Amino acid sequence: MVSITPDFCFVLNGRGGGKRIDMDDIALYKTQKLWIHADYKDTETQEWLMKMDLGDRVIENLLDEDTSPRYFPQKKGLLVVMRGVNTQRNADIDDMIAVHMWIEKSKIITLSHRSVPSMRKIQTMLKNGKGPKTPTDCFITLAKNMTANIEKAIVKIDDEVDEIEEAVIEQESYRDKELRSQISELRHKIVGLRRYIVPQRDVVKIMRNISHPVLSDENLNELREIYQDLSQAVEDLNFARDHSTVTQEELDSKTNINISQTMYIMSIVMVIFTPLTFITGLLGANIGGIPFGEDSHGFIFISLILLAIAVLQLSLLKKMKWF
Repeated sequence: MVSITPDFCFVLNGRGGGKRIDMDDIALYKTQKLWIHADYKDTETQEWLMKMDLGDRVIENLLDEDTSPRYFPQKKGLLVVMRGVNTQRNADIDDMIAVHMWIEKSKIITLSHRSVPSMRKIQTMLKNGKGPKTPTDCFITLAKNMTANIEKAIVKIDDEVDEIEEAVIEQESYRDKELRSQISELRHKIVGLRRYIVPQRDVVKIMRNISHPVLSDENLNELREIYQDLSQAVEDLNFARDHSTVTQEELDSKTNINISQTMYIMSIVMVIFTPLTFITGLLGANIGGIPFGEDSHGFIFISLILLAIAVLQLSLLKKMKWF
């Protein structure tokens, strides 16, 4: 079930706390520092954004429903789009939630359609007086929390890769299909995460070195730390991808060995029974002159002859080191 993001607005007191106000009262606090959050699919939100003097390009990116992480500066502020892991129960780990942000000195506007866990955490921090002090701090804190959730998701993937590898080492043939399905699902998760985490890392890489009035030196240092964490996350994803590929190859190798062994055994059985089948077929022809056809001990004689032939074949195969 999709959890829709609730609209809210906080007036930041500059000391780590904030007062939550009604969205209708935003105009009364326009001279103070604000954090405004809304659902970008909501019609009222779209109409409200259109009335703001942000420019067509900024509004278009803020309302874009399917966008990769991106960043571009404007004179009045910064537009940043980031993706966060969906941590809801039973949610796909690679189903990353888009957060669109417009950052100014006096306010930050964040937009998302689905509920973002990191935002709930920051709201709690503000209520306890331990939250961000400025709109830019809101962005940095949100980016840190989203990155931390990404790291937790990748740790889960690493654990899953290790579990599947152990299962492949100890696997029985009847589990091949199950393990292949697990590996395939895991690799899809990795691809889905890399799709957004790699460009998100590149966005932060650019932002950490820019000069813009909205970002202080302290903010830039924090962005450098976020970049290091995202770079490590990408490296871990690459390792998990390569690890899953090796596990897939190991499973394929074991499966091929099992098939080869089975075919080898079947070949030996065919080599042994082909001449025996030919002889019994020949003796079973309903025509005159069949040896032992009238002998009361004919069945025993033929069985002993066939047994002797089988023993001779096994001896020859053993001497030829077929098994």
